[in-house]
Amino acid sequence: MLFVIMLLGAGFASAAVGQELNVTGKVVDDNGAALPGVNVLIKGSTKGTSTDVEGAYAITVQSGSESLVFSFIGYASQDVAVGGRSVVNVTLKEDATQLGEVVVTALGIERSAKTLTYATQQVSGKQLTDVRDANFVNTLSGKVAGLVVTQGSSGPGSATRVTLRGNRSIAGNNNALFVVDGVPIDNSVRSQVSSDFGGVNRSDGAANINPDDIESMSILKGPAASAQYGSRGANGVIMITTKKGKSGKISTDINSGISMESPFLLPSFQNTYGQGAGGKSSENASGSWGAAGTTYPDNIKNFYRNGISTNNSIGVSGGSENIQTYMSYTHNKNQGLIPNNDLLRHTLNLRINANLTKRLSVDGKITYINQDIKNKPFSGENSGPIMNLLKTPRSVDLNDYKNYQTETGSPRYWTSSGIYMNPYWTLNKTFGREKRDRSIILGSAKYELASWLNVQGRISYDTYVDGYERGYANGTLLYAAAGGNYENFDGKTLERNMDLIFSGNNKLGENFGLTYNFGAGQTYNKYSEVGATATGLSVVDKFDLSFATNLTRVSAFSEKELQYVFGTASFSFKDYLTVDGSIRNDWSSALPNPYSYTYASFGANVILSEALRLPSWISFAKLRGSWAQVGNDTSPYQLDPSYAFTNGGVNGYISRSTTLPNSAMKPEISAATEFGLDFRILNGLLGVDVTYYNSNTTNQILVLPLPSPSGFSAQTINAGKVNNKGIEIILTANPLKNGPLTWQSNVNFARNTNKVIYLHENFKKVSLGSGIRTATPVVAEGGSFGDMEGYTWLKDAQGRYVVTATGVPAVGPIAPIGNYNPKFTLGWSNTFNYKKFVFSFLVDGRVGGIVTSGTEANLAFDGNSDYTEEHREGGWVLPAVKADGSENTTAINAETFWQTVSQGRYSWGEFFTYSATNFRLREVTLGYNIPFPSNFFLKNARLSFTARNLFFLYRGYATLDIPGLKKRKLPFDPDMNLGAGNFQGLDYGNMPSSRTVGLNLKLSF
Repeated sequence: MLFVIMLLGAGFASAAVGQELNVTGKVVDDNGAALPGVNVLIKGSTKGTSTDVEGAYAITVQSGSESLVFSFIGYASQDVAVGGRSVVNVTLKEDATQLGEVVVTALGIERSAKTLTYATQQVSGKQLTDVRDANFVNTLSGKVAGLVVTQGSSGPGSATRVTLRGNRSIAGNNNALFVVDGVPIDNSVRSQVSSDFGGVNRSDGAANINPDDIESMSILKGPAASAQYGSRGANGVIMITTKKGKSGKISTDINSGISMESPFLLPSFQNTYGQGAGGKSSENASGSWGAAGTTYPDNIKNFYRNGISTNNSIGVSGGSENIQTYMSYTHNKNQGLIPNNDLLRHTLNLRINANLTKRLSVDGKITYINQDIKNKPFSGENSGPIMNLLKTPRSVDLNDYKNYQTETGSPRYWTSSGIYMNPYWTLNKTFGREKRDRSIILGSAKYELASWLNVQGRISYDTYVDGYERGYANGTLLYAAAGGNYENFDGKTLERNMDLIFSGNNKLGENFGLTYNFGAGQTYNKYSEVGATATGLSVVDKFDLSFATNLTRVSAFSEKELQYVFGTASFSFKDYLTVDGSIRNDWSSALPNPYSYTYASFGANVILSEALRLPSWISFAKLRGSWAQVGNDTSPYQLDPSYAFTNGGVNGYISRSTTLPNSAMKPEISAATEFGLDFRILNGLLGVDVTYYNSNTTNQILVLPLPSPSGFSAQTINAGKVNNKGIEIILTANPLKNGPLTWQSNVNFARNTNKVIYLHENFKKVSLGSGIRTATPVVAEGGSFGDMEGYTWLKDAQGRYVVTATGVPAVGPIAPIGNYNPKFTLGWSNTFNYKKFVFSFLVDGRVGGIVTSGTEANLAFDGNSDYTEEHREGGWVLPAVKADGSENTTAINAETFWQTVSQGRYSWGEFFTYSATNFRLREVTLGYNIPFPSNFFLKNARLSFTARNLFFLYRGYATLDIPGLKKRKLPFDPDMNLGAGNFQGLDYGNMPSSRTVGLNLKLSF
C-alpha cells in the first residue's frame, strides 16, 4: 500500500506546471549533528516537507527565486532564498528564548509561542515513551505546572483524573479536555466509585491515546487559552499533535520495552501477635489481638505478584513531496499486581497527508484500538481482593488457603464473616472482563483561497463499544444469590465533530499585522447501554443470562448536540505588541430554548526586549495579560421529567425520576483573569515564566435535597460561586550548553487556592459522595472544594480531649478534618548528555492536602498495623478529661482504644487521616546511543534503563498525634484514589501503586 501511495505522489509531482527546480539539502545544528523532523516550507504557501533521520530533505520549487522557511522546536527559524541553487544546506541555531517554535493552540491553529497572550506549556513526545504506564496520562505527573494527576484504583487501564488550576464544577466534570490533532476526543469517565463502599471503576478515553504516536503536546491551562472549545474547554485543554509522514526514503522507528512492576508502598504490619482476642489465641478470631507467637511477616506482600509488562511499537514513514504516509502498530501487555488482572491493547494507526494541488491539501487518519482488561479489582470497603487480603490475621499462613474451597464447594476461611472472604476465593471464583473496540477517524481538507486566506474543513468520528461481563460464584458473600450472579451488557459511544474554519493573515502597512480565524462547528454525542443482570442462576455457576432465576434489564440512552460559531483576531505591531480577542456562541440541546449562550476573551502581550533597549544580558522579556469567559452546559434530560420502565406485575411498571428537573437551566460560566511575565537572561542560560490567575465559576448546576412531601427527593438548580486563584512558576536553566557534557534543568511550581463564595439561600453544604464510613468530601459555603468531614475526638470548651467513663475517647461531631487538594505542587526535571550517554531524572511532590484511610481503620481494628503493638498489656492513660471535667485516670489497652475509634467498617475519620505531603524520585532514565558506521542500515539506536516511582524522599504523617504513640507515617501512596470523579481524598481497599523498572530499546533505520 505504501508503494502505491508513493507512486501516486510521484504522479502528482510530475504533473506540476511551470518551471521547476529540485532542491535538496541537509539541516544540522551548531555541532554538525543532523536534525530530523525539521519543517521545510515554501514561503507564502502551504507546500512543504520535513527532514528525515539524517537531516536530509528534498523539495521542488516553481522557480529559483522562491525562499524556503526552516523551523524546528527549540531553534530559531530561518528564511533562505533558493536563488537558483539545487543544494541548500542549513545550520539551525538554538533559540536563546526557546520561544521561536510554533505552538499548536485551540482548534489546531498554529501560532508563534512568543505572541501568545496566555500561559501554555509544552511536552515533547519523547518525554512520554521512555518511562511508561498503561495510562500514559499518569506519566504527566510533575512535568506541568498546575496539573494534578490522580490514579484510579482498579489496576492497569484505570481511569485517571487530571485537573488544571483546581476544581471548578461542584456536580460536573473537572477533568481537562483532550484534543488530538485539533479535534476533541471522547474522554468520558463513567461509573466511577462515589462512596467508600466502593465498586469497580470503568476506563476513561484518554488511556487509549498511544504515546508512541505523539509528536508534541501543548497544555492550554486557562480559559483564555481554551475558550474556543467552549463548554468542553472550561477545565483546560491538553492539545496533542500526532506524527505525520515525511517525504523521502522510507524510515522506520521501533520502540520496544519490558518492565517489572512491584508494590511501591504497603502498610506497615506488626509481626509479634497472632490471631485471637483479649491477649488470648483463638483460631476463630477475625483479628490479631491474641498472644505473642509465630507470625508470617510476608503473608500480605507475597499475595501480590511482580507484574511483567511489555510494549512494542513500530512506526513507518515515507512518501513523496506531495503525499506522505505514517503507519504504526503498538502492542501493550500489562500484568497487574493482583494475579489474574491483565490488560492487552492493540493500536493501529494510519495517517496520510497529501498536497493535491499547490492550493489544496488533505489530511486523513484512522486509529483503531482493541483493548481487553481482565479482572479489574474492586476498590472500597466491600468484599474486594484488597480488603479480603488485609483482613488476614498475622499468624495465618495464606499458603494454606490457596485451596480456597471445601470438598462441597463452600469457601474456606479462617473465621466466620458476613462480608469478608478468603482472597483466593475472590481471585478464582469471581471474574470480570472489560473489552473495548474503538475507531477514531479524522478527515480534513485545507484550501488556499488567496495568499492571505485559507479555509479548512474537518470531520471526525469517535466510536467505541465497551463490553462488560462480571460473574460471582455461588457462595460469594454480598454479591451472589443462590447459584451465583452474572451481568453482561454493552455500552456504545459515538461522538462526531465537524467544523469549518477560515484563517487569514494580512499585513497592514509596514509595522502592523492582523491574523484572524472564524467559523462554525457541531458536536454530536450519543450513548446507549443494553444488557442484563442475573441475580441467581438456576444451574450453579452457569454464567449465562439464559439461566437467570431473576433477570433485570440494563439499559440507558442519551443524546446531545452542540452547535457553535466563533471568531478570533490577533493584531500585532512591529512583532513586539500583540492584542487578541475572541468570541463564541454555543447552542446546546441540553439547555432550554433558545439553547444559546455567548462568551468572549481578550488578551495582550508586549515583548519588552524588542520594544525597549534593555541590558545585553537580558535575552528576552515579555509581559502578558488576558481575560476570558467560558461556559459549561450540563448532561441531557435535566429539563423535563423522565420515566423508567421496570419488569413485573402484568405489564410492568413505569416510575418517574425522583429528581425535580429545572426547565430554566442556565449554563455554568467561568470567568478568569491572567497575568504573566516571561524572562530569559544570558542568552537563555536562565529563564523564569510566572503566571497569576483568578477565576470565578457561577451558575453551578447542583442537585439538592427536597422534603419527601414534595413528591421528589431532590431538585436540580443553578446556584453557587466557586473561586480559584493561584500562581505558576516555571524555571528553566541550561548550566552546561557547550562541550561534551550538557545539562538542562527545569523546575515547575504551582499554588492554587479555592474558595466557595456562596451556594444557595437554603442549602449551605453539598456532599461530593454518598455515605460516610470514614470521611466524605463536601463543598460548603465559606469553605473550599474538597473539604473533608468525619467523626472527631470530642473536645471540651477549653480544647481538651474528652474520654468516657471507661477511659476511651468520646466521639465528637462530624466536623472538618482537612481538604484533599494539595496546597502546592513541585516538579524538578534534569537531563544530562555526555558523549553517547543520556541521563535524566524527575523529582516531584505535593505539599498539603489530606487522605483519610478506611484501610488503616480496618487494620487498626484487627490489630494488624504496626502501631497497634504498643500498649497491648494495658496501662495506657490518655491525657484527657472526663465529661465532668475531671482528669482521666482510667487505664486502657491498645485493643480497647483501636476498636473504639475504628468501629470496624465505620470509623472515626479524624484518627485515620494523613497528610498527603510527599516527595519522590518519580522517574529515572539512563540511556546509551549506540554508534554505527555512516553507511550502516541502522541510523540510530538507544538502549535505556528506566524506572518509575523508585522511592519516597519524604512522606507525611497522621494529622492527629495520639498521646502515647509515635508519629504514624503515611502508609499508602496518596496518588491513588478510589476513582477518577470528584469523590476524592479516600483510601479504602485501594490498590497499591507500583514501582517500575525496565529496559527500553529504540531503533531507527
